[in-house]
Amino acid sequence: GNGVPMSLRAARQIETTLQWKVRVIDLRWLQPLNAEAIARHAGECRRILVVDEGRKSAGVGEGIITAILEGGFGGKPLRRVVGADTYTPLAGAAFAVIPAEADIINAAMDLV
Repeated sequence: GNGVPMSLRAARQIETTLQWKVRVIDLRWLQPLNAEAIARHAGECRRILVVDEGRKSAGVGEGIITAILEGGFGGKPLRRVVGADTYTPLAGAAFAVIPAEADIINAAMDLV
């Protein structure tokens, strides 16, 4: 990429091709999770897509979804894009197990 994070590149492509309004929330810290901010943003959106480069099991995405559910927004269309359920290798090999922009775009389209 050009230094723009993967989720932002995917969001720009979704906005351009599908004419959707997209909001990307970049959590500045993960411990402790800012559950209040997560729930607030979830409440302002019609659909929710959680992108987590970590593994499916015990990834931070689970905590994000819990914050959304506990915030009372579990009735909204929700999907999760995660990495493979394995260790994350170093350097370029990591791209074999983390999500790609196409995975994010496809999951967003599944929310409709």
